[in-house]
Amino acid sequence: MSDTATLFAPLEDADPARPGDPFSRLRYHYGQLLGAEDFAAEQRYHLLRERLTLAALHGHGTVWGLRVTAREDAATNAVQLVCDPGLAVDALGRMIHVEQQVCLDVTGLALTPFWAELAPPPGAADGVRTRRAHVVLSYRACLAEEVPAIAPPCSDSGEATAHSRVLDRWRLCLAAEAPPDPHPLARDWTGDAAGGGDLRARLLEFILSPPAEIARLWSNGDEAPLLLATVDLDPVGDPAERTALVGEPDNAVRALLPDVQMLASLATGLRLVGAGAEAAFCLLAATATSSGGKITVTASLSAAPEAQSITAESARVLRFDPAAGWTEPAVTGRTPTGNDIAITLDEDWTAPTTWQLLLTGEGAMPLLDTTGRPLAGMAGDAVPASGRGRDATLVSRFTPAAP
Repeated sequence: MSDTATLFAPLEDADPARPGDPFSRLRYHYGQLLGAEDFAAEQRYHLLRERLTLAALHGHGTVWGLRVTAREDAATNAVQLVCDPGLAVDALGRMIHVEQQVCLDVTGLALTPFWAELAPPPGAADGVRTRRAHVVLSYRACLAEEVPAIAPPCSDSGEATAHSRVLDRWRLCLAAEAPPDPHPLARDWTGDAAGGGDLRARLLEFILSPPAEIARLWSNGDEAPLLLATVDLDPVGDPAERTALVGEPDNAVRALLPDVQMLASLATGLRLVGAGAEAAFCLLAATATSSGGKITVTASLSAAPEAQSITAESARVLRFDPAAGWTEPAVTGRTPTGNDIAITLDEDWTAPTTWQLLLTGEGAMPLLDTTGRPLAGMAGDAVPASGRGRDATLVSRFTPAAP
């Protein structure tokens, strides 16, 4: 991979955690003599296990932030690419934290030898001068904080210091080619699993197929750069005098690393509501009473229902007849009062009766609250995603009052 010589910070290429063994740790005993390598091995064990967990269970990509934008100065014709702070995980499971906004001046890029390595955007017409570059983020480790150290025999005084810290840092650069997608060390179940069939069976087949050369995660030799964005640039002048931006940087090309809850929400259409979140519009309880020769089923809701959404389709009562099964009695009225809906039936129940209340939150014509939210099921259920609803069904037993 080719990249510009302009980096955002002086960086070391070494990853001091590799090579190592995430399945071997120190065993301490009384009187044991420990050296620097023993403590380094202890750190490598924990670092590599953390990375293995992230890479194998979560994947790689942007966790948050790292948006790439362009900044142009009309007065000077300067063009800068700006990367926001953020967090990412590469295919080796290494966390990359960019702690501050950083920028790269590409105004003179067309004047550098690197320009000749760039190719036109895919599908560009023959002879076009536009070139595409890739904004790439990589993990790097830096040594810091020199302290006095015991120098080896016969060494000069300059060797009497050593770095006491390893900093997890990053390298951000322009590359002529995009990193491989998917990365050879990353598992992509959408590409490997056979299409069609039961989802669980497809996932099981994927899980039973081990990743290739898994030991490369903790051995040396692999890089795992992350593509953040692509940017198209034009040379200005012939010969080129400066570089101009074509459109805006495209952040849509990057790998994404959503959290587990987001994946669950996408898969189920539900979300968990934490403390302080807005209460869902849901069914709290329902009761059946007899008065004046008629049965009234009262549905108690967490918010006031929209009167126009209370219809024969959105609010129903069924009665179970041991001989005929479920039947739907005639309804003489559906009356909202505060947060309640009173559904009056054109019949009375003189014997113990099993009944069912059905309120519609899905499909056509759901029950809405006065703010337009569809019913989200029963209280205590996981809440559907915004704009989605869920039916609420409650079965109960009515027992007539003693005469």
